[in-house]
Amino acid sequence: MLMENTLVERRSLLRLVSDQFPDRLPGGAEASEPEFFPLGEDSWSYRCGPLWISVRRDLDGHFPGAYEAAVRLRESGMDFVLAPLAGRDGRVVHTVAGLPVVVFAYAERALAASVHPTAAQLDLLCDRLRRIHGFSSPAELGAQVPVEDFRFPFETDLEKALQAALDGAAAERGPYGRRLAELVSVRSDHLAALRREAADVADRCADLWRTERPVLTHGDLSPDNVLFGAGAEILDWGGAMWAPPERDWSALIRAFGARPGGREPFLRFYALRWTLAEIAEYAARFSAPHRGDADDRAMWDRLTRYLPAG
Repeated sequence: MLMENTLVERRSLLRLVSDQFPDRLPGGAEASEPEFFPLGEDSWSYRCGPLWISVRRDLDGHFPGAYEAAVRLRESGMDFVLAPLAGRDGRVVHTVAGLPVVVFAYAERALAASVHPTAAQLDLLCDRLRRIHGFSSPAELGAQVPVEDFRFPFETDLEKALQAALDGAAAERGPYGRRLAELVSVRSDHLAALRREAADVADRCADLWRTERPVLTHGDLSPDNVLFGAGAEILDWGGAMWAPPERDWSALIRAFGARPGGREPFLRFYALRWTLAEIAEYAARFSAPHRGDADDRAMWDRLTRYLPAG
């Protein structure tokens, strides 16, 4: 996020890490206040000495067990999984100002500018994903991770946002409200077609998947979430889910143009769900009160990427 959340006080974050990670924080309670970094789309990020603090904004559908799963992966020997740290009380996910907070060991390479991976690096990433896909089962993992159901959890939010745009309510709620109304009106047929296709593909995938063994998937393998170098390290596990492997293959196609294989119905489902989820998130933002700040401008650009005007 580009703008800091004013509801989250830095001194509250300092108290959290001083209490939960005293051995990792030189100076303990006397350590310097965390420094805000305007990075990422789903969290407010801070550095506090050797620690990286991620204040998650994705309250809906947030599953602490997803981060616990990353810890299990790393403990099993997968050192390419950049898992969060467990605090003194054993928890991986904490709460500040009602928001989930996850703490990591600071990795300076995570702030380096991303570069497009080579074919060899993508092959290595695929190999590592296959190792993750072969790990354990829902009953053996020891962490509560959601299981794919081929539904659209954002459907109600999307419907409300589109209706607010079409009936004019969004136009009164901020500088992008009127633009949202115009965009939704112009692209209403396209949106309806996307939603119909998504529902049809979801039904087909649910039928195909009834007898399959689920695998543990990451789901958001973007350039921000994979560190390429001598290896391929994977971070940000908040969206982990038991699902078909195509959930990860679709993410690689979307982020890197890779073609790791996969079954077309599942690949299409995940592509459609991603697109509709993004539209739902940004449309909901602009149909609610907003200020037109830097975060709004960035999110408007993303919305028009998924829903171009022409």
